[in-house]
Amino acid sequence: EFQRLCPKSRNFLVLSELRQLQSVEDMPIDFGHMGTLWVLDSDRNGRVTLEELLQFATLYAQLRANFRDYDFPFQIQAHCSLRMFDEVSVEGTDRWVMWFTLLFSESHLVKTFPEYPGVAFLARDAAHMVHEVLQVDEHYGYDVQRFFDLVQRTGEEMGIMSIEDERLDEMVPRVALEKFAEAYIEGFLKLMQDELYFQPQQPVERPGLKTKTYVDSTQRRRSSSSQLPKPET
Repeated sequence: EFQRLCPKSRNFLVLSELRQLQSVEDMPIDFGHMGTLWVLDSDRNGRVTLEELLQFATLYAQLRANFRDYDFPFQIQAHCSLRMFDEVSVEGTDRWVMWFTLLFSESHLVKTFPEYPGVAFLARDAAHMVHEVLQVDEHYGYDVQRFFDLVQRTGEEMGIMSIEDERLDEMVPRVALEKFAEAYIEGFLKLMQDELYFQPQQPVERPGLKTKTYVDSTQRRRSSSSQLPKPET
């Protein structure tokens, strides 16, 4: 399945391709779930290699033994959401925002214009994907066109684009999506701590591993933590 979707010119999948992955029948995985994507993309570069996919499959198999079949898809999302909460709480939100930006921009060509120095623009499709994956319509009541208009207005209010410029009719500034990402992750952390009463766990050193890992979150999981919140506005 990886080989089917991955172009021969590279060795990784981007988000638009990941969302086309067909899970094995007895291993249903939602590749549009932010916590799942965070755990899957272990080096946080917005790209998923075959090695990362196999590592996630190993984690999936290990966790599968702990839960009943009928609620496991729900529980794997809960596990990934809690992992994301732990890691972002300890490491800070800047890295998450950078990862979010990479994740949603890898699939799209970045354009620049001399009239807007230092500003990177993405095609409309990037905003559409953010809208779809984060279920903006459901959480905010913004359909895809209203969301696109909102991102463009944010860019204009920041003084980094002009809506009157016809070249930008189908473009959004990447930094405006970063602002949305900041609000989203801050809302997620607030929900987990202030409403669900989770406390982040610190990473621990484990013999034989090159990187720090996090204490198994299955002991702290609540069913409600599988649902990612809408950001504060």
